[in-house]
Amino acid sequence: MLIEFLSANLLPTLLFLIMFGMGMTLTVEDFKRITKSPIEVLIGLASQIIVLPIIAFLISILLGLSPTQSVGLILLACCPGGATSNLFSHLAKADTALSITLTAFSSIITVFTVPFIINASLFFFFETGSEFSLPVLRTIVNIFKLTALPTVLGMFLKNKFPEFCKRSEPVIKWFSIIFIIIALAAMLKLVSEKEPILVALKAVGFAVILLNIISMISGYQFGKMFKMDEKRKITIGIETGIQNGVLGITIATAPNLLDNALFAIPSGVYGLVMCISGIFVINFSKKKLSKG
Repeated sequence: MLIEFLSANLLPTLLFLIMFGMGMTLTVEDFKRITKSPIEVLIGLASQIIVLPIIAFLISILLGLSPTQSVGLILLACCPGGATSNLFSHLAKADTALSITLTAFSSIITVFTVPFIINASLFFFFETGSEFSLPVLRTIVNIFKLTALPTVLGMFLKNKFPEFCKRSEPVIKWFSIIFIIIALAAMLKLVSEKEPILVALKAVGFAVILLNIISMISGYQFGKMFKMDEKRKITIGIETGIQNGVLGITIATAPNLLDNALFAIPSGVYGLVMCISGIFVINFSKKKLSKG
């Protein structure tokens, strides 16, 4: 009963509210940035949408994860950054505008990429005729309703009432933090309903930590390869390494999608890991930027 409530009601509602709040901080100018700084945006998106799932796939193979754990890890890697990555970029004094632009684009692009990548993963890791599948059209509609739609509604509100949204930004940030904490608690509760937290950590903890560290370093290195300044390198590292675990768990547990909490375990564990690594990244960023 609790799992059904969390997966069908609480997590989707929290995700909608978090994305709506993020939309209230966006403007059309954030999307126009791709014409002004195409390299930064395209490299950031490639790092998130193409490289990250490949890293998750390789980790799954190298560590010999079970099919369920492998698909769960790749599902997590397919998710965009969300409001959490924007918050970490802000706290790290990185390029928050670039972070918001990347999140805005990736939130729309992943509406279409997630179902195809996950179905390919299910086909690869499970026997032919597996009971698991992700209906493409239904998944696109559901992800759109939970991510792109609330973002657009938030942007519409900002366009109509810019002063109200500007005054509300500090409140929105705090509410986003509260919602993320509640979502994290719900995620861990969902995981614990299937496996004790320590067992889950033992099963996928190392894989999740590897994914987090490698993705952040690879994002940073991509920025370095293209001679970006320090702020932008750190931003792409954060955007690549901080994922929207709430979306991952929602897709894994929603009754009309994968409908299996076992796929949610990597996302649940990742929520905890990325909060810890985020603190280290914030400290690293502040020290690095203070040196000039």
